[in-house]
Parts: sequence; C-alpha cells; structure tokens
Amino acid sequence: MPRISVVIATYKRPEKLLRAVRTALAQTVTDLEVIVAVESNDPESVDALKAIADPRVIHVVNPAAKDGPGPARDLGARSATGDYIAFLDDDDEWVPYKLERQLAVAGPDIIVTALSRVVTDEGDFIRPGRPYDGAKPIDEWLFDRHSWLRGGDSMLQTSSLLIPAPLMRTLGFGNARHEEWELVIRAVKQHGYRLVTVHEPLVIYYAGGLYPWRPSLGWVEGMRDVMTPRALAAFCLSNATQGLVGPERNLAFRTFFRTAFRIGKPTAKQLFAFAMIWGVSHSLRWRLRAMLGQGAAKPGT
Repeated sequence: MPRISVVIATYKRPEKLLRAVRTALAQTVTDLEVIVAVESNDPESVDALKAIADPRVIHVVNPAAKDGPGPARDLGARSATGDYIAFLDDDDEWVPYKLERQLAVAGPDIIVTALSRVVTDEGDFIRPGRPYDGAKPIDEWLFDRHSWLRGGDSMLQTSSLLIPAPLMRTLGFGNARHEEWELVIRAVKQHGYRLVTVHEPLVIYYAGGLYPWRPSLGWVEGMRDVMTPRALAAFCLSNATQGLVGPERNLAFRTFFRTAFRIGKPTAKQLFAFAMIWGVSHSLRWRLRAMLGQGAAKPGT
C-alpha cells in the first residue's frame, strides 16, 4: 500500500495534465500512487495518459455529467489506498521535494499545507505572507484583513494540501464553490484537525480565471453555522469582490455589502478594503501593494 495517494482532477487540458502528473512522479517520495480523476467524458485526457508508462498512474472517470472538480476529487479519494491524500490541480506543479517536506510534519490529525509560488500576469509572488499559526480562528485568518493596504497575508489552495485519508471519508469537497476552503475550515473547527504549514514554496500555482459571483454568495450564506461574523463579513467585503467584472459588477458589490452587514460584523479595515477594491483600478492597487513590499518574487526564492 502506498504511503501517499496523489489525486489530480482534470477536464480537457491534456497537455497541462501531463505536466502535473510528471511533477507528481518526480517526487523524492516514491512510495505513492497517482490517481487522475477525470471530471466527465474526456477521451483526450485519458488517451494522453498513455504517454506515461508508469504503473503508479491510474485513472477514474466520473460517470455523471460534469459538475466540477470537487466531485472528481472525491471520486479519486474514494479510490485511494494511501495513508495520506495529496491534491494537485491539473494546471499546477510541485517542486520535487514537496511531499517529502510535508510528510516530515504530517500526522493523523494534521492537514499539511505549504507556501506557493503564485504565477500571474503581474509577476510571481510567494503566498501566504502570514502562514496560519492557530492564534485566531482559521476562517478569520483566511478572510480577514490584517492591515489597511496589504493583501496576500493568507492563502489556502488545493494543490498545497496533504490530508489524512480518514478525513476524506468524513468530509469531502462536494460541488460547492470554494470547496477546499470549506473542507479545511470544517475539519479544523468541527472535527479537531490542525493546519500546519511548511514554510517553503513547494507549489507552483498558476492563478487566473474569473468566477460567477452568485455561487459565492450562496456559499457564504451556507457557512454561517461555522464561520465567525467577522470572517463572514470579510469574505463578503474583500474576498468575493476580488476580480468582479461585467455588467453585474455594481449589483454584486451592493449585494455583498448588504450581506456583510446582515450576516456579519464588518470592521473598518474590511470596509476600507471594500472601497479600494470597488473604486480603485487593479493596476493602482498593485502599485500600492508593491510599495509595501509585496512585489514579484525572484526566481528560485
């Protein structure tokens, strides 16, 4: 039985999938299996895997209509035989010693994450700026504003997660928006798990893509049983509003503003961030962050 099961959800990105699979197979920890979980009917991705002649690679296909990466990841987790499950998105990469570093601090009640090199059009960044230390509720660490102008203090992304296999039999990703955030928040706050961060950039995360705002609104409403009022307001004011574009942008901002007061307790820093996100261009916000030392990371750091 392998020590680690790597689960990669994918859909119609065969070239990126092969890159992800190869970074998993290149790990210094070799006692692993790689389960490619295809989100729906996708013969191109299945055929692409034939180029990798490694018996540790298998694939499973979600027979249902495509309903996102969460159910595919859950399908892969149900097929896993390892003690731990590491998730890797099909468009991301790992450095070769990622699993080795995480396994060194893993435990039956520990979710392990790591720093990520975030690749964007504006440059590369190391995130999170302030790894979780348990000093405050995990949802407040994840969503709250810790300073007036700084961003990027927190980050929790699927490709960084190493999770004890039993947890995936208790909680799953499902098909909700922000499924990785919900899984970790509920695991820590309701099931007694700890989140431990390896303070090294072990993941290469290719950021991008815009998402519809209404599912995020539904998600935060559904998290009222576990998140603090401060975290609920923070999500509405400075997380869900990031990157909003299109004809419904103003409607979305107004809706999240009202929701923040209805279900949460906004702080002055959250309201300031909301005003900045709504009223200041992305490029100007970037320049302000750069002035505060949040500029692009140098290659190799």
